[in-house]
Amino acid sequence: MGIKSFDMTTAQRRLAAALLLAWAVPLTGCYTFHAYQIGGEQGREAGNQPATEWRTETRHAFLWGLVRQDLPIDNCQTGAGKRFNIEEFKVRTNFLYALLTVLSLGTWVPLEVSWRCAKPEGPAGALD
Repeated sequence: MGIKSFDMTTAQRRLAAALLLAWAVPLTGCYTFHAYQIGGEQGREAGNQPATEWRTETRHAFLWGLVRQDLPIDNCQTGAGKRFNIEEFKVRTNFLYALLTVLSLGTWVPLEVSWRCAKPEGPAGALD
């Protein structure tokens, strides 16, 4: 008795390829750069206590960065206009954004940018 070989039909190969692609695409092509202040409370980065929740916007660069959408951040200030720092930010891409970048040969690069603001300084002379 010999071992029978398994021959897939063209339809079975296409179905297997489609299933593999449907499984693999959501797992690939997403990366994030995360920048944050070090030395939070108790010396832990996780101890940072931001003043705002994450805010996210998608930005685009065209013609290899010659034309780009900058990101003016307007929520890191008090009602009186006193500004305070950005605690953390992230720059992220995903499979679709990477595919668009490759297909356009880098002439269009969409990215997702997220940030949250630091707590403003307390009044001078405040007791800790």
